[in-house]
Amino acid sequence: METAVQESASAAPAPSWADMETDCLVHVFRRLDLEDLAAAAPLVCRGWRRAAADPSLWRALDLRRDHVARFMPWGALAAAFARRYDVSRFTFAGFLRICVARARGSAADITLPPLLASPAAELDHISLQCPRVRRLALPKLPAGDEARLPELIPRWPLLEHLELEAKPSSCFPDIAAKLALYCPNFASLKTTGSVKPEDAVALACSLHRLRSLCLDRSYLPRRELLAILVGCREMRKFSARSCVGFDDKDEEVIRRGARIERFEIGGSSRLDEFEDEMATGDELCDSSYVDVM
Repeated sequence: METAVQESASAAPAPSWADMETDCLVHVFRRLDLEDLAAAAPLVCRGWRRAAADPSLWRALDLRRDHVARFMPWGALAAAFARRYDVSRFTFAGFLRICVARARGSAADITLPPLLASPAAELDHISLQCPRVRRLALPKLPAGDEARLPELIPRWPLLEHLELEAKPSSCFPDIAAKLALYCPNFASLKTTGSVKPEDAVALACSLHRLRSLCLDRSYLPRRELLAILVGCREMRKFSARSCVGFDDKDEEVIRRGARIERFEIGGSSRLDEFEDEMATGDELCDSSYVDVM
């Protein structure tokens, strides 16, 4: 009798992946890239399609990870869409909208590469469809699209971290004011560019509750740096590495930064020292290059 039971058990077919509970599939699918979730998993069977559409899989939309070449029209992802969905023209904007739609308003972390053909339209779409964003990283935007950021900020009341590849040249104080007014949990900013006196005032006054600030490879004059350090009393992490405008051995700067748990200013130099290095023809490595605006 025992032998018959064993033989019957051994003859039973192995459980099918298609029959796996949706919650289990969702847990497995968390290891997949976004393109696999969009263009591969949904086509296996109905169960996989249902699991791949779970909004929790689309809360973190990191579209800058790896290399932007994967979003090019000649890439594997475009080929997959053409083959499986009969899409004749693949665009990054289209893929972005698929990701946003799958998130169903739950996207909390969005990172965009510099591939937006119409940044204003896509940012407007994200601001309306993703009101629960907590972390947002944006590529360098055209001046006209930068100017729209202040009016979009109020649509992200839960925003905690903002990363701007290039600091907006004219509207940064307005952005800071809107962050202070509409985003009560905002605590972290990362950007690079020319820090003007009005920008330093905006950081020290509007964003004085910042806990983390990264200004690596910026033009950051000593006076503006000190104003930021004096005004942002709750800072726990500050980074201004490889900047131009102040000396990383400046005693007052070091004293002001001593209260900050993680204070990094290595590789920074005064403007005259930077100009001397350029005049000598010394080759500057990537980590020390600064675009002085």
